[in-house]
Amino acid sequence: MAKSQNNLKQIVLAFHNHHDTVGYLPNNTYTKDGKGLLSWRVLILPFIEQSDLYKQFKLEKPGTARPTRS
Repeated sequence: MAKSQNNLKQIVLAFHNHHDTVGYLPNNTYTKDGKGLLSWRVLILPFIEQSDLYKQFKLEKPGTARPTRS
């Protein structure tokens, strides 16, 4: 239970830090024609010490729900 509470606390802190950095809470992002780009979970990665994983996503392409492999 303590680990779950800590994980939730980290997510809440990441939301707040994202807001403080970019001015809005993380949300799913979409292209102009409504295709999904990224989940809010991807957007908080840099705020939970997962910047390297975040950098693996092609942020400009729709449908990149998984990290790209080089």
